[in-house]
Amino acid sequence: MAFSVLSNVNNPTQEQLRERQKELSKVDASKYGNDSAVEMAWAQKAFRHTEVYFKLISNIECTKLKLTKHDDEIHSQFMMAFPRVPVAVLDEDRMKSVSAKRRWRAFCNLFENHIDDYNFGTLLRLDCKEGYSESNTMLVPRVQFLAIEIARNRLGLNMCHFGKKAEEKKKEEKEEEVSSDKQESSEPAA
Repeated sequence: MAFSVLSNVNNPTQEQLRERQKELSKVDASKYGNDSAVEMAWAQKAFRHTEVYFKLISNIECTKLKLTKHDDEIHSQFMMAFPRVPVAVLDEDRMKSVSAKRRWRAFCNLFENHIDDYNFGTLLRLDCKEGYSESNTMLVPRVQFLAIEIARNRLGLNMCHFGKKAEEKKKEEKEEEVSSDKQESSEPAA
């Protein structure tokens, strides 16, 4: 099935998103304006990525987590290129300065032929101890996200999230149980 880049599908499937992405890679962007369907597809993919990644670091010990088959190379290159970047808490202004952008562009281009969607816009948490929120994220190329999150994981900085989702779920279940118990006890006996 052909899937047009300009199609107005509200909830595309993963296969449709991949197909749209392939088509977009062939498009000369200078000939087109913003397309709300394309923006929506990007936003959906970026949001799903944040959900999946946060579930991973909440359920798997981050020091054992492998994000790609190229983690070692990404980490090695990152440590050589950016040895003093404080990965626990990032300064968005410093990360987006003219000189930093130039260095990051060169870094990202190293992985152009090795990492799928290496420059796809991805949401990165500024403070690794916090979750995803509007005030705690910035948009970066995928390989930049990978470099920083691999470093955070290897340093154990994301361990603060390990088990968090399971604890929250147990707490919600307990609250629901208490609520239903209260409801049952307030009903008159027959």
